[in-house]
Amino acid sequence: MPLVDRVELIISAQAREFPKLDYSAKAIAGRLVRLGTLFIDAIGRVAEQFGLSTNEYVILCALRAAGSPFALPPKSINPLLGLTSGGMTNILHDLEGRGLVQRLPDPSDRRGVLIRLTPQAVKLIGTAIEAHVAEEHRLIDALSPKERSALESVLSKLLISIEPVMAASAPAGRRRPMRRSANRPAVGSRRAAQK
Repeated sequence: MPLVDRVELIISAQAREFPKLDYSAKAIAGRLVRLGTLFIDAIGRVAEQFGLSTNEYVILCALRAAGSPFALPPKSINPLLGLTSGGMTNILHDLEGRGLVQRLPDPSDRRGVLIRLTPQAVKLIGTAIEAHVAEEHRLIDALSPKERSALESVLSKLLISIEPVMAASAPAGRRRPMRRSANRPAVGSRRAAQK
């Protein structure tokens, strides 16, 4: 029996009940949603290894990506999963209690605060990010380098058409090429290790 993905089973069942509908968009959207769930679950598995929830991991990643001194106002930290402002406050309070973040006065806003990573958190999140990158490579290991490049391009085109973002919003001097050098194997990739 040939293997199929879960979305194919759902589309087949719906097509039996609603045969006049065009399921070509669902064939793409359904797979994107399912893959999104699987990739978010992977973040949770990695985060748990480091004693973090998914949102805690993403919040610490955002602070680390801000560059030294690894500080942002709370409104600039966007968690992966929807949070109310109260939920965000609770997570930040918990991270502070565990010695992973500090609340400091914001020099540009007298009433505001900055959330800054502690040295302990910088080390923790660096190790967690390395583990997460390796897990992402494991998840896409079935794709050849050419397929990865084509998929990245198509997904980027689709995402820009739905949610365009101005490139100027990326911090100056922090943009790095997304593609890895051809003679440098990807972390966690069996295919790269076999070459």
